[in-house]
Amino acid sequence: MTALVRRGFDLALDFIGTAAWSVAAFVVVANLVSPAVGGVFALALFVSLTAMTLNAQLQESRMAALTSGVCPRCRGTIASEHRHRRWDAARVEWLSPHTSWDCAACEYTHGESWQCASCPTP
Repeated sequence: MTALVRRGFDLALDFIGTAAWSVAAFVVVANLVSPAVGGVFALALFVSLTAMTLNAQLQESRMAALTSGVCPRCRGTIASEHRHRRWDAARVEWLSPHTSWDCAACEYTHGESWQCASCPTP
């Protein structure tokens, strides 16, 4: 329950920040151009920042579920596989590390270039 309260508090703070930036944009643009343009600009900024905030919250909750071994779609157990960074002699370069998560129940898959603490440094 604590994580849910923290997530809600973070989301509320994000919306307060979004509203504050929108009001500031309205004041500046309304004084420089006109109140009508300021209102449109503030609304566009509010919608854009809200979408960005919700996307960030979604990505954070998905990664929290994946790192705890839970499928973000069906809440089942998810299998993870990590390949460490390694040297490719044929291309003479370091290959990126890769972590993949696969759920057998709902066929959810996700992969990222994610470095663990044991990955060698190039």
